[in-house]
Amino acid sequence: MISAKSNRENSIRAQSGFTLVEMMVALFIFSLLSVAGVALLRGAVNSNEVTDAKLSDMAQMQRLVSLMEADLSQALARPHRDDRGDKVAAFISETGSSGRGFLSFTRGGQSNINNKPRSNMQRVSYQLNDGRLERLQFETTDGGSISEPALLLEGISDLELRFRDKRGQWLSNWQAERLNDLPRAVELRFEQNGRSYRHVFLVGTGYL
Repeated sequence: MISAKSNRENSIRAQSGFTLVEMMVALFIFSLLSVAGVALLRGAVNSNEVTDAKLSDMAQMQRLVSLMEADLSQALARPHRDDRGDKVAAFISETGSSGRGFLSFTRGGQSNINNKPRSNMQRVSYQLNDGRLERLQFETTDGGSISEPALLLEGISDLELRFRDKRGQWLSNWQAERLNDLPRAVELRFEQNGRSYRHVFLVGTGYL
């Protein structure tokens, strides 16, 4: 009798399934795993977003450095004439006013993809306009219209320049003794979003 009763109790217990406490424990564990999975996924997404932003910033900075390096290495000791026909120095630097070119010069090596009747020289200008570092190019080396600014970097502040002259001295302002004088090198310093940057470019070497 006892054996038969024990068997029936075991059978009833086996058919009753999980108890409420067991279900609550299982749901609690499942919820913990779900929260951990969501947190892990969110962390991965945030990490990818930060990485993409950093890579984008690095790409923009590299584009600026490559472009300025190419332009300055091809700088020519060639004065140009402005819209009034006055002769202007080959290399100009103005850093005191926003919206004006802090570097302006003529470079060689311009490609002529469309085979237009023009020289291989091109006058370019870099300007800082409301924290936007931009590059402009002129249609002709003397006078002529100017292109729309091409945005290179944003969030720029405290931009400073130094120039190495032919005597090897670093100058905070470029003042050419002759119209066709070029600096030997240009040092560019600025801050972007709280980070400081420094780049040095050789001028007129023609190695690019």
